[in-house]
Amino acid sequence: MALADISGDAALAVAAASAGAAVVRDMYAGPLVRHEKAPGDFTTDADLRAEQAILAILRADRPEDAVTGEEGGLTGAPEADRMWLVDPLCGTVNYAAGHLLVAVNVALREAAGITAAASADPATGEVFWTDGSRAMVRRDGADAPLKPSARTGLVDVNLGHRPARRAPVLARGRAGRGSRCPDPRRTAGDDSTARPERRPNLATSPSRSYLQSSARS
Repeated sequence: MALADISGDAALAVAAASAGAAVVRDMYAGPLVRHEKAPGDFTTDADLRAEQAILAILRADRPEDAVTGEEGGLTGAPEADRMWLVDPLCGTVNYAAGHLLVAVNVALREAAGITAAASADPATGEVFWTDGSRAMVRRDGADAPLKPSARTGLVDVNLGHRPARRAPVLARGRAGRGSRCPDPRRTAGDDSTARPERRPNLATSPSRSYLQSSARS
């Protein structure tokens, strides 16, 4: 399948998310400087540079739009009709621990809700995107439709055998503050690489399920 006919805000979201993912991928496993944001919470140089790359693309094409970035906060009018929402590195804790189980997220919010969004996987180069009417995945230079499935939703909640005061564990990695993003590449329910004593209590695919719900709304 070839690339889908995509233009406007959806194309911009894909381009911006891809630019951020390229930064995250290039900086992976290299020297990483942490910056404390709050007790137990931090960001890294990769978060900051990825957000800068995303904002450069958004501002070049949509200079009048407002942007809320996880790291830089709000730029533009808070009551703006068009607001870009940017999470340059969803999974900072995973990333800082050497696990590329992260995503780069860009979305446009208008009065009608989310009208365009893209979630890029730096590890595989995949980009999950929606233009508000369809949900697609860009993989190996081609776009394919995403189809709703029960496997993309919440499929397992492990309420037993969890040690007291231990943070929830996401598929193939540990979760903490700054990391609430399961690996979008994993199929739901596959916890074969998790430590036996730390079974994942959640197994979800946020990129697929979010984009599918956006496309149906």
